[in-house]
Amino acid sequence: MKSPLITMIAITGKPTKSYIYDYMKSLKDNGIEQAMLYPRSGCETEYLSEEWFSTIGHFIDSAKELDMYIWLYDDFNWPSGDAGGRVTAVPEYRLKAISTRGDALGQITHKSQHNAGLFGEKFFPDLLSAHAVEYFIKCTHEEYYKRFASYFGAVIKGIFTDEPSIGYCCKDGCIPYYDGIGVDYFDFCGRDFFDDMKNCHVDFYLNAISVISERFRTNYIERLRKWCDSHNILMTGHLLCDDEMFWTVQHNGRLLKNLSHFALPGIDDIETYFDSKKELALFGVIEYASGENGAMAELFALGPCDMSYAKKRAMIYFAACHKINHYFLAISHLDMRGNYKVKDYFNDISPSQPDFLGMKELSREAKAAAMLTKMDYTPDVYIRYPYDICAKNVTEWIDFEPLYQLINTLTYRQIQWKYTDGEEERAPVIEFNENGEITLDKNPFDMDRIPRKITVTDENNDTPTGIFVRRFDNGEVVVINLFAEEKEYFIEGKKIFLGKYDVYSLKPALFDADEKEICASFKVRYRNENLIRAMHVNSADVSKLCSPTDTEVSFFVRKDTDAYLNGEKIRCPRDADELPFGMRNLYMCSDKCLLKSGTNTISTSEDLKYLPSVLISGDFCCRSVNGDVCKVELGPRKTEYTCKDKIYDYGAVEFTAELLIPKGALRLELYGTDMLTQVYLNGALLGDRAFAPYEFDIPREAWGKNVELKIVQYSSIAPIFGDVDFWDKTVESCGWRGTPSTENKHFGFSRITFKTK
Repeated sequence: MKSPLITMIAITGKPTKSYIYDYMKSLKDNGIEQAMLYPRSGCETEYLSEEWFSTIGHFIDSAKELDMYIWLYDDFNWPSGDAGGRVTAVPEYRLKAISTRGDALGQITHKSQHNAGLFGEKFFPDLLSAHAVEYFIKCTHEEYYKRFASYFGAVIKGIFTDEPSIGYCCKDGCIPYYDGIGVDYFDFCGRDFFDDMKNCHVDFYLNAISVISERFRTNYIERLRKWCDSHNILMTGHLLCDDEMFWTVQHNGRLLKNLSHFALPGIDDIETYFDSKKELALFGVIEYASGENGAMAELFALGPCDMSYAKKRAMIYFAACHKINHYFLAISHLDMRGNYKVKDYFNDISPSQPDFLGMKELSREAKAAAMLTKMDYTPDVYIRYPYDICAKNVTEWIDFEPLYQLINTLTYRQIQWKYTDGEEERAPVIEFNENGEITLDKNPFDMDRIPRKITVTDENNDTPTGIFVRRFDNGEVVVINLFAEEKEYFIEGKKIFLGKYDVYSLKPALFDADEKEICASFKVRYRNENLIRAMHVNSADVSKLCSPTDTEVSFFVRKDTDAYLNGEKIRCPRDADELPFGMRNLYMCSDKCLLKSGTNTISTSEDLKYLPSVLISGDFCCRSVNGDVCKVELGPRKTEYTCKDKIYDYGAVEFTAELLIPKGALRLELYGTDMLTQVYLNGALLGDRAFAPYEFDIPREAWGKNVELKIVQYSSIAPIFGDVDFWDKTVESCGWRGTPSTENKHFGFSRITFKTK
């Protein structure tokens, strides 16, 4: 079984064959066995040119040699259906909407209305036109097959379609429109489309959206599905606004039905907000749509780039409990030049992360999680997806906040539920009616009428909010701490400690053991120089760099800008080999120089949140200081460490101490960290852990002996970007803010114990 983790490789620049192979090998060496090739901003190869297909061929050849799988992406950036602008270059292939009321009644519009701030005023492909969709397939799918047919179904596993929509050009009072809608409308309900529209017939919108939804399904989704099936690959991807009960109807029609026709249906959950009001409702959608191949989720793209492996694991298990067995990880950057265009958010699942080795353990966990999708559970209650109400009122906003709140309440009361579509009869069933009321089997809603089994309670015998429970029919139980307090809970009567993002299954420790805490002072060694940005927010072109002593540093300056230290241009004659993998070819490096004590100024322009103009490297610790301009203070690094200390740094840090291993010591345990951590005894690796429990088995031959204990920890890439919270609070404009970091990462640990017989 290949690991179900699938990195979305953002193809940027003009990568060579050898660069591609080395990159793919680095993924394979760290537990990643599948990759999707994602053409995105920052790509310098013309999309769908011969040079483009040659580049794709290098990825495919590398994957074959490394025994990996490839997934293709069916457009440039998103949304899908345009073939990088080729489809909408044909006027009759542009998406249309019709105004259904007011002075503009009957007028046809073509240009973008949905999120024009993101897309600008542009045309979108008409996915209701058979000719437009056939042309899209000809430009993309057929061109890939023409060159790589022998790999389809072997190395190439599927094609991903991203946020196709029929509603991009809809505005207030508009619905999607296509030539021939009048005939289809009459065949559906026996009435005239234009008469019903003019006369505001009570069922006009419901009938029209039903017809449009069917057209979208048959013309786009099923057409792509049929092509993929006949070429022995999976059609996968996700639809726009899949987390919005109201907006999804305008963009997708009948969401549950249409998504169910994907070979591998998917959802978009790139924000990873466990406590979002719509998170649980969204995962109910994909659970309904999942089929014989399972389902997929696009995860993590909005970051943050210091997201702990514990949170990633929790999300993967949470997804698996909703039938998701393919995890598309966004984004794995070939290099970071995409941040020139997409400036406001950033996540990087690639060798640029110092702690990338942790992907091996995440991959092992993902395999175990995916096995959960083979099991089912019986819901305590069904929730009817409110398609009919949305369709009837498609031009009038409906607030589904009460339904979202109810779904969250049911979940955290450990009541299991599933969606049912409007065409199915289920009981008991919760519905949201046209008066905005929630009913249970057509009666006023009463929570106490729904039977439930309590699995997790707190010390007061209450059900805690923030803990997710899935009880499978075979008796297996999974418990995930999404955002509840870290403390002891009772799980089926047994007291269990649940830390942040912990995942618990009915596999407790096999033995009881005594605990002995280690009291030791550790020597600290830094495997690399520290690295921190000089930050310039908004129009500021000067930042302050302060040091209490003369400090030897070097500067990395982005190739497309100049930088000045105290008014003198920083010369950069060297390649930036010391920078993270995805940044090296975008910067040049200065020679070492002595930064004088006191306050120094760094002047530059075009500073970007996740592509800094200037980075400073040296043997120092640092902290960002908020002010009128961004200020960074440098100081000496710690050389001694106790468990009460914290070290804020970038890269890898070693902690070593001499100590006696107690007789009967079965394992060593670390607490108070969520970093990738390795433990060595006398130079022999005991193992690496990326999330709790940080447990390491002790070899019997070490009992009763004095040994050197070495603990190595790895950070994410995040520390080099400085105080991004300050950036977010200060920046004057932001297109789309990423998920904020929830904690201040630091090296170290709060406690170390031996567990003994």
